[in-house]
Amino acid sequence: MDYEDDEPQEYNDYDDHYEELIEEDPYEEQQPTESIQILDDVMAGTMTTESNNNNNPVERTERLTTPYLTKYERARILGTRALQISLNAPVMVDIDGETDALAIANKELREKKIPLIIRRFMPDGTYEDWKIKDLIID
Repeated sequence: MDYEDDEPQEYNDYDDHYEELIEEDPYEEQQPTESIQILDDVMAGTMTTESNNNNNPVERTERLTTPYLTKYERARILGTRALQISLNAPVMVDIDGETDALAIANKELREKKIPLIIRRFMPDGTYEDWKIKDLIID
């Protein structure tokens, strides 16, 4: 075998298999899936993730979860609202000289005046939104 007649070829394993590795362009713009479109509709103000045959969101009438505020939701609501109050958010109740943000948040919760919504997720990926005024608070 005579190697002098052959032109020297550079061998690069990466170049030989590069086209096999890339099957599609990962940056190619894809059409939004149905779940993304529904999520956009939910963020626009609709309160459920269910849809009918025309991909229009459907408002759910019956509730699956209990109307009672859990202790975990209570803690999260009070902490969030107290932080907002401490950062000069408008207070929704008469404060009567109180300065403690947590005490003010407790008073707002007792009077059901907290402007927050609790989102409860279901195992199937849907969720329910509850306003504080609709919940039973112990």
